[in-house]
Amino acid sequence: MPTFPQPKALRKAATAALGAIVLTAGTIGSAVPANADAAVAPKSSQVTIVGAGWGHGKGMSQYGAYGAATKGLDYKEIVDFYYPGTTLENLPSGNQLKVLISADTDGILHFRPVAGLRVRDSAGATVSLPTADKYRKWRIIKSGGKRVLQYLTSSSKYANYSNKLNGARLWLVENTKTGTVKLAMPDGSTRTYRQKLALKFTSTSAKTVNYVTMESYLRGVVPAEMPASWAFEAVKAQSVAARTYAAKLRSTASDSAAYDLCDTSACQVYRGVAGEYATSDKAIAATADKVLEYKGKLALTMFSSSNGGWSASGGSDYPYLKAQKDPYDGVKRDQSWSVTLSTSKIQKAYPSIGTLKYVQVTDRDGDGTYGGRVEMIKIAGSKGSVSVNGGSFKSKFGLKERLFKVVGGTATDTTSTTSANYLRWQELGGADNAIGSPVGDEKAVAGGLRLEFATADLWWTADTGSHLITGDVRTAYNDLGGAASKLGFPKTDVSTTDTGTFADFQLGRITCTTGADCVVSYG
Repeated sequence: MPTFPQPKALRKAATAALGAIVLTAGTIGSAVPANADAAVAPKSSQVTIVGAGWGHGKGMSQYGAYGAATKGLDYKEIVDFYYPGTTLENLPSGNQLKVLISADTDGILHFRPVAGLRVRDSAGATVSLPTADKYRKWRIIKSGGKRVLQYLTSSSKYANYSNKLNGARLWLVENTKTGTVKLAMPDGSTRTYRQKLALKFTSTSAKTVNYVTMESYLRGVVPAEMPASWAFEAVKAQSVAARTYAAKLRSTASDSAAYDLCDTSACQVYRGVAGEYATSDKAIAATADKVLEYKGKLALTMFSSSNGGWSASGGSDYPYLKAQKDPYDGVKRDQSWSVTLSTSKIQKAYPSIGTLKYVQVTDRDGDGTYGGRVEMIKIAGSKGSVSVNGGSFKSKFGLKERLFKVVGGTATDTTSTTSANYLRWQELGGADNAIGSPVGDEKAVAGGLRLEFATADLWWTADTGSHLITGDVRTAYNDLGGAASKLGFPKTDVSTTDTGTFADFQLGRITCTTGADCVVSYG
């Protein structure tokens, strides 16, 4: 299996509207709305952003599904967690989809000569295609309002192929021997698709469309959206989510539409036969025809790569796309990230502001880490300011998620007052404190931040605040993996008792008795 990138994250239905840019006046001394973050001034000509997750965060986290499967949940329990309130139902077998092959952009359906090929019109008339050497390639073109069948001759010219098909009707290309058709792409490559291909007319052009049953379609979708090698129950959950999503899109497409859905991440990634794997085929078969419904209607089973530990709300129209804490999302890998933006890059993106003065998150959705996903963010400069929504800012700078926090300039700037860990360090006495100065940059870890010192660490999340971990407790905690371990982030500083030290964490406690080993208790 080829190297698999982070699973596809953004679906067209979930893309945040970019919204209008609003020009306002503003200074760093402006009043801060109650639901806003503090304004963050650049340091060393940089602004650092920390975040978690990848995608829109609605519905199923694909990394979360993997984590849930490794924790023993089966696919039914996984989809029940990510789409609460839905029920598993059966979709009638043999359902057919019309899938746009978006990379075939020349308005002509080219296909390779293979034994068993035939073209059939919607009235049932057929023509079988010969395979002699003189027929180097076949194509169907649009001529006026009709279709014309042609072949590429040995002299590299196209000639019409006589037939009795009705050119005004829909034509379907199929292979009675292999059940597949080899589509010749504009770049010279070949893609193989199951069942039938057609040239569908639109008002201004023509599109190549794959007519394929749902279960055959899924064979080219599921491993394109989630590695087939992942935990089997996770792949089964992906199969159900992808099947339901496709069925939902088809149900909303008009009967006259040229296609039901596309083959890119704007709908679902579909790679045809080349994308199929035996293990994902088994997962699809094991969940055959299973879809999710909510109150008798197909659910919009959105999914993304990672929700950063907290799923996003789908709004009142989709109550089963619930904002909730996700204990499974970070099991396979830490989903936190950080991006440092130069002031010049920000100024280039928003030239009307002049010289950057500060960046300020002014509104969040209130759900989860950092206080929730960014709804609005303000970028202020010497000439004015702009306010854009979180989706626009995310797209502008290629951020992975709207679940982020602006924490200031480079972490080596110890005068920063924008990071909770730096504020806490200053409260402890700054460089005059026994722990001294930071030994490195503040780092994004597991959805929070870590500021490291020679003999201590400050750990922060929006849920827990900033806490100081020192001594034997620190050693034991770091040996376990720190915040990425089962304990999560610290909820208290290290406390001293008559017998030793201890600290409480999100999911347990570390107790270190003087002269003895440290004990970790979970729960």
